[in-house]
Amino acid sequence: MSICSDHRLHRRSERGEVLLEALIGVLLTSIIAAGLAHVQARLMQDQRTTKVERLVVGQLRNQLQTSGISLCASASLQLPLSDTLSRTATVSCGSEPRLQVGVAGALLDIDAPAQVDLTVKAQDLELDGSQADDAAVDLRLSSRQ
Repeated sequence: MSICSDHRLHRRSERGEVLLEALIGVLLTSIIAAGLAHVQARLMQDQRTTKVERLVVGQLRNQLQTSGISLCASASLQLPLSDTLSRTATVSCGSEPRLQVGVAGALLDIDAPAQVDLTVKAQDLELDGSQADDAAVDLRLSSRQ
């Protein structure tokens, strides 16, 4: 009979170890899941920011192609991103440089088009009104890029 009682004591102590191992496994799994959820949230935020920047760049390019140097008549420009969302770009224009072009051995002086720069502040690229971080820079598109 002593063999049976030793076997029961040994079996009871194993039950506690299995439960402890299961709890540690659940704890590790939940820590990993929390880390993955944080990474996913960061990726979604970065994707939103990239989407807004892509929309702004598309609007800036469209304005430069369609309006060109006539943008110099105003200091700012409204960029519609959606029906309810728009951003403001500042317009700055450079001087018209004189260029010399050589054609068939003859030098010709021509006036190059004025440089047009469109700039959107980094703060305006934030969707939810949060502050732009220290590493954020203004988005600038120029006719001379």
